[in-house]
Amino acid sequence: MAAHRDCILIVLVAGIGDLILASKGIRAIRNGNPEAEIHLLTSTDAAPLARHYPYIDRVWPFPIRELRSSKGSVWAVLTLIRRLRRFRFRLVVNLYSVESAAGAMKMGMLFRAIRARHRAGHDRNGFGFFLTKRIAPGTFLADRHFSEAVLTAAVAAGGVPDSNGVDVFWDRGVENRWNGFLPGLHEAAGAPVVGIHPGSDRSLKRWDSGRYSRVADRLVESEGARIILLGGPSETQVAGAVERGMRHPAVNLSGRLSLDDLACVISRLDLLVTNDSGPMHIGAAAGTPLVALFGPALPGQFGPCAPPGSSRLIWHQIDCRPCRQDGCRQPHCMDMITAEEVYEGCRSLLVTRPHRKETVTVGGHS
Repeated sequence: MAAHRDCILIVLVAGIGDLILASKGIRAIRNGNPEAEIHLLTSTDAAPLARHYPYIDRVWPFPIRELRSSKGSVWAVLTLIRRLRRFRFRLVVNLYSVESAAGAMKMGMLFRAIRARHRAGHDRNGFGFFLTKRIAPGTFLADRHFSEAVLTAAVAAGGVPDSNGVDVFWDRGVENRWNGFLPGLHEAAGAPVVGIHPGSDRSLKRWDSGRYSRVADRLVESEGARIILLGGPSETQVAGAVERGMRHPAVNLSGRLSLDDLACVISRLDLLVTNDSGPMHIGAAAGTPLVALFGPALPGQFGPCAPPGSSRLIWHQIDCRPCRQDGCRQPHCMDMITAEEVYEGCRSLLVTRPHRKETVTVGGHS
């Protein structure tokens, strides 16, 4: 137990991409509290990457997805709260937006249960009732990028910003595992290695697998590209559909990589083609050129924080965006994206790439 130290708890119960976009805000909290012990409460999905951030001292996984499918996870949450109380946090701060009254109530009850001396967060939908430091309701606006909104919230809670971009880090132990793999895919000198991630956490964000297959085949034929298919355990089916639709062979790594492996592999690609997803933000933070396809989300709010000129965002204007539905009978936002424009976006980045991408180190930021 570390009750004698100045302890701060950052709450960001969200996905992998949100963790990466929030890294500037988390780092600002560290800058403003250099001697404090910084804890992060995040989702079980994002926790494996969060553990490698050097400015976070301890990571606590919160079973948000598990709670939706199993009431048994309630006991795990109660145990977690009891453990968190022991640290007697000086400050607990929520760096995420509060989108509903129900969400505000749940987060407020969590804040009160943790018993921190000071409580900061987004003053919206009644959440301000539980707080000692209220962050302006208009902080998380649709016309403002999420990473900047999180940074504003962090500064309001006592953080100090710096001039660096978003970060991603992974376990150094996986580096040697991939040292000979990607260079071995270069059958011809300078042949580009292109990763395709056709999955996403919502089906509405997924582009048609047949169109991904056509883009992959054209990149093989016109650029001599070697194709790697990526995805988590729940995305093997969609990655398999892309592979089956291709005329040329691909290396299918979907379902076979840990999150650390995935981040390492993405960092070494010459190009990543992906839907709006966590891997998209990993690629942007690692400096990998990427073509990102956007459907229901606003690119200006949740687009990748990529280095200038290293990304192509492909989307079409549609009146029903942003959309938070789980399903749609006519998902025009993704159907409007053509294989031709994705292919041209890929080619425009591949023609400017170095002859051979150098191996990167354990972490990177944009």
